[in-house]
Amino acid sequence: MTTVLLPLRHAHIWATLGGVLLAVILVLALLPEPGQLPISYNDKFAHALAFMALMLWFSGVVELRRLPMLALCLAAYGLLIELLQGLTATRQPELLDLGADIAGILLGWILSIAGLRRWCTWLESGLRSWRASEKG
Repeated sequence: MTTVLLPLRHAHIWATLGGVLLAVILVLALLPEPGQLPISYNDKFAHALAFMALMLWFSGVVELRRLPMLALCLAAYGLLIELLQGLTATRQPELLDLGADIAGILLGWILSIAGLRRWCTWLESGLRSWRASEKG
């Protein structure tokens, strides 16, 4: 059987939490836009940041050779969100949103290649050493 996930102790938990992130982003993207927010923010920056975070999250859980497919899947997810927004009464699809999603994916990919994809391994090894120090 071919595996996609890295051989991590809690790989399925990390992947499940990534699925939760995907669901939260989808719900937020389909909810009616809030009125005037007390802080100003750039919508495109928020899109890029969200998709960069998704790329970094999943790159820490899947094999390095799977990153191109991961990037394509996340881009398809961004397109799906835009299409679903077109079916709502309160949202509208924007091509620039998809562009910001893709920019975030590419930035996340670059950061992953630069070494941040090891976040999950670092976290798990830190947890192991913390547990060992608690026992000893």
